[in-house]
Amino acid sequence: MAEKDSKKRKRKSEGAETPSKKTAISVTYLDDDALHPLLVSTPGLTAPSIPFQAYTKPRSSKHTGKTPQPNTHDILLHSSAHQRVDYTAAPSTTDQYLTHYLAVFDPATNKLQITPAHHLNLRSIPRKQAPIDEEAQKAQRATYTAQREDLGKAFGTKKAQKFIASRTDNAIDKDPKGKGKKSDVQDAILESMSVASTPQQQQKHSEQDDLLASKPIPRPNLSAENVEDVYTFDTLIPPSDARLIQVRDWQTAARANEPVVLGHRFPVFRLGAAAKSDEITKLKALRYIALLLAFHDSLTGGGRNGKKVPKKEALLKHLQPPGKEALWSEALIDSVRIRFASSASNHTEVPKWELEKLYTHICALTLYVDDWRTDTTAIREDLKMDAKQLGLYFAELGAKIVPPTERERADLGISKAQAGAMKFARLKLPLEFPKAGVGRRR
Repeated sequence: MAEKDSKKRKRKSEGAETPSKKTAISVTYLDDDALHPLLVSTPGLTAPSIPFQAYTKPRSSKHTGKTPQPNTHDILLHSSAHQRVDYTAAPSTTDQYLTHYLAVFDPATNKLQITPAHHLNLRSIPRKQAPIDEEAQKAQRATYTAQREDLGKAFGTKKAQKFIASRTDNAIDKDPKGKGKKSDVQDAILESMSVASTPQQQQKHSEQDDLLASKPIPRPNLSAENVEDVYTFDTLIPPSDARLIQVRDWQTAARANEPVVLGHRFPVFRLGAAAKSDEITKLKALRYIALLLAFHDSLTGGGRNGKKVPKKEALLKHLQPPGKEALWSEALIDSVRIRFASSASNHTEVPKWELEKLYTHICALTLYVDDWRTDTTAIREDLKMDAKQLGLYFAELGAKIVPPTERERADLGISKAQAGAMKFARLKLPLEFPKAGVGRRR
């Protein structure tokens, strides 16, 4: 046993090696008259990749003209290269009793060089915007107006050309010789007339605003000069929803003359013409109408308290049947639910006022798709609603229910008897809103 222990001790003594000594590091301190490095702190900022202009200031007159040193000069960096922000790097007030160094170690030669360095803090300041030139903006708007009128005269419809011509004929200073130009007296009279009529106009607008605020309709533009500007696309469909509506598959199917299967008559009858003419906004409006109709069909219950929204899983199953291509994204479906269901019920119910809001938005979208004159037959069948009730929703929008004209009857190729059973909703200016209508928010 002792022999084995002696052999182990012998092997350990033979294999042992003396540990090597650590290599010494050579330290060099550089503080000559050359330029010294800059240490820039960027608290809360991301340092931009832009050029900076350097400025130096000696701390006393005896250092004027000498190479800037950390202990003799202050350095400032400034840049206005960014489009909207100015950047400035300046010494910190807390650094007056501190000295900063920069150390560089070279592992190949085991040398460490230490040199004093300037320390700066980087800050950003938003640049002040130049004052708005109102006269230039007015001149630019006038130029755009003239360009629009020229385009309207050249390519506009007969109605648009007639409107432009009448506005030109009725202009006050149309006479280049000055006979039709306004004088100072006329300016004073017109100004006094506008001032005198302002309270009445304000009262009228206030009453009309209160009336429209109580109606479950899209917000109309009461100052619109053209019927297509009353209910704009962004008013009928929020831009966030419009970005989620995809129509490329409908365009591809229409160009290949392939059928598109939908559960409602109104979007089906108009899909082909809109897809082949590349009217993207109308296609998106049709797809949104199809979603609103499908959402309406998914609602349950009824009566005076409105309808109920199915649970999220059941709603998605109804609007995105398994095995079929999804027409609408889950985000778009959820946005419609939040838009038309009551927030008081956590968007699980559609009370009477919100339900009428859904109906008026569908009606307004049908007017948009059909250029503000629509046959109400298809949408009435889609909503399973009688003509009188549907007419009330169109009337809330300021539209009138009228029979088709002789020209429309000829275009449709129908008899007078058939035309008598049809009802057209037509939006015309000036708008007339009924004081007593389908719904009021109390």
